Amino acid sequence: MIHPTILSLIGATPVVYLNRVFPHPRIRLATKLEAQNVGGSIKDRVALAMIEAAEASGELTPDKTVIEATSGNTGVGLAMVCAVKGYKLTLLMPDSASEERKRIMRAFGAELRLTPGRLGTDGAIEEAYRLAREEPQTYVLMDQFNNPASIAAHYMGTGREIIEQTEGRATHVVISLGTSGTAMGIAKRMKESAPGIQVVAVEPYAGHKIQGLKNMQESYPPGIYDKRALDRIIHVEDEEAFACARQLAREEGILSGMSAGAALAGALRIARELDEAGEEGLIVFICPDTGERYLSTTLFSPLARHGLGVRSVATGCLECLGSPAGGHALFTPGPSLDDLGELDVWRRIVWLDVLAKALVERGQSVRLAVGLADMDDRALAAAREAKIGLQDFGLRAREFMLAHAKALGVSDTVLFPLAGASQERALGLARKLLVKGQAYEKLRSVYFDVTRDKTYGQISCVDTAGMNLGYTVDLADYVKDNPADFTLLKRATLQDLKLGDVIETEWGKVRPSWFLQLAATALDALGSVSVMFAAESHRFPHLDNFSAIWSAGAGVRPMAWMVSQPVTPREPGEAVPSLAEALEIAGTGPALRLWLLSASYLKSLAYSPESLVMWVKNQNRLQDAYVSASLGGAGTGVSAELEQAIYDLKTAFATALDDNLDLAHFWPALFAFAKTVNSRAGKMSTDEAALVAEQLLACDRVLGYLDHARLPLAEKSWPREAADLVGRREEARKAKDFVRADALRAELAGMGLRLEDHPAGVRLFRRT
Repeated sequence: MIHPTILSLIGATPVVYLNRVFPHPRIRLATKLEAQNVGGSIKDRVALAMIEAAEASGELTPDKTVIEATSGNTGVGLAMVCAVKGYKLTLLMPDSASEERKRIMRAFGAELRLTPGRLGTDGAIEEAYRLAREEPQTYVLMDQFNNPASIAAHYMGTGREIIEQTEGRATHVVISLGTSGTAMGIAKRMKESAPGIQVVAVEPYAGHKIQGLKNMQESYPPGIYDKRALDRIIHVEDEEAFACARQLAREEGILSGMSAGAALAGALRIARELDEAGEEGLIVFICPDTGERYLSTTLFSPLARHGLGVRSVATGCLECLGSPAGGHALFTPGPSLDDLGELDVWRRIVWLDVLAKALVERGQSVRLAVGLADMDDRALAAAREAKIGLQDFGLRAREFMLAHAKALGVSDTVLFPLAGASQERALGLARKLLVKGQAYEKLRSVYFDVTRDKTYGQISCVDTAGMNLGYTVDLADYVKDNPADFTLLKRATLQDLKLGDVIETEWGKVRPSWFLQLAATALDALGSVSVMFAAESHRFPHLDNFSAIWSAGAGVRPMAWMVSQPVTPREPGEAVPSLAEALEIAGTGPALRLWLLSASYLKSLAYSPESLVMWVKNQNRLQDAYVSASLGGAGTGVSAELEQAIYDLKTAFATALDDNLDLAHFWPALFAFAKTVNSRAGKMSTDEAALVAEQLLACDRVLGYLDHARLPLAEKSWPREAADLVGRREEARKAKDFVRADALRAELAGMGLRLEDHPAGVRLFRRT
């Protein structure tokens, strides 16, 4: 058979079983591969139907130009049909649409007029309507959003084919909502010909980034759309849709677009529900187009799937943290051992902990270390003043760090290694640098020769060639070849010799410099360094010294070099408190942690007692919101408003983390969410409470704002005796026998439980 034109090849697309995505003996998933249409998408059906309807009505004549607003696939279909039929075509579309689709349309001879991407398809629709309204003699608007031909194409074609190809065995058809003609046409066909088949639509949330789909509350809802025609609507999140699209390619060999990923996400949800209910099913979902039309997007980009961006001072750019071999190794210098409570350092430790936890939440392997230089001048002086041996002094410092890190919610996997344990590594680095000619020995000290490192200064973006060192240092005080050279091993003093605080080497008795101590400690503790997080005071020459040692001595080159700004007093003359003082004001570690995270690490954190107290109140609001949710609710179901609020919070959180841990723009969203939850305390359904608690916990796993020691025990986990005492106390209170009620409260206290009365009911806490 020879076809008259390629248009006769539209339709009759295959239905294909999936075998690896959801293997199950009773429940099968299958997809209708609409990418098999000759023009590459399901919209070929609609394009041909609309053009033929306009021809039949006499509205479309050879002298007219077809015009349409589109985000891509409809435009490609119309371009192909118009090319075959000889019509001129002008397409209006957002400039953010897929580059592949734009090229295909132009290849078919279509004229493109781009509208601002921030307006989405709505901007293109508005412009198309304006042109059709103002120039009716020139343009014929296809208006797929209101055109009955959009429904007819799927009523006559797609819906009928699904019934025939599955021999009526399908139990569900799942369709992602775009212009909605597909859903409406298939729903109409099923209601008439196969009422046992449920038609399920998949709708994205407002603010989504799934190209080609619509949230009906956010956009202009198509005139052909009637949600009452559908059996069910499922909402899916962006990442869920994207992950499913990638899974289709990786496990089924089907390269599909974002819309198919969304449809598969809905189909999988139905499949899991059928499995839990012990039922059978054949779920067919629509695969509207091929993934080749999304290659200019991040859908199939490896960096889109893992890693977040942090700003590196070495490049001034956002560096995307991918998946280095062996996982991420994060390092930051700890405080001087004579000032362990310095808030600048603890702020940096907390921020690095957030980065580590964010990476872990995204499936990354992460190691984190805070280096403690226990052989530098300040540590030695402090130990000698306290009349404590250097080793014992270092161990006490490490215990302080561990205890206070725990109080601030820092992960217990974080290491606090003492540099004294890495002496062999330090000496090994010095020897290697000497052998390579990048270091030299002079008067029993060893120095790094910065003139032998052509990259020196690049991390801090300093032009060392232009530095006039004679004006920046007193040359008479140096025995180096070059005043810019930095110390690796320094000759011991008489006091060092007297107390035995030295290392025996072939160059004499020495102590490692602060730089070499921490560079060696990082390598011993972590094996490598992917992110170095330092203080503003470390910017130059400290970062460049670390880079020189790691690069030349161990071949280690961090992916990102982050710099944190200090904690400063809000008012002149005020002092910044120590960690212990700040903890006393805050009352709890999580409250202080929240304050330390309150401003971007790129900006100074202004301290005042009032600002810290304000963030203590903020922490209490978050605590109350989680408690309200964790205690559960009554009834079932989730309101659309709360479902959208949870999605908005989750999206805002992911966006903030991706953009250099931009929590400053996330806090308003989190506090607004907490306010909504607190206003609904005791009024949420069980399902709503569970979703809220789950999302607040997801944020807390990274941010650590919940004080878990102050969280109430879930009622189902109360000891039986405690539950009996609570019940008897409630009876005593109702009888106004407050003496008896107080006695029962005391009995609970004797069991190590603290009772609080609350409008939503009694709460029990472990006594701390």
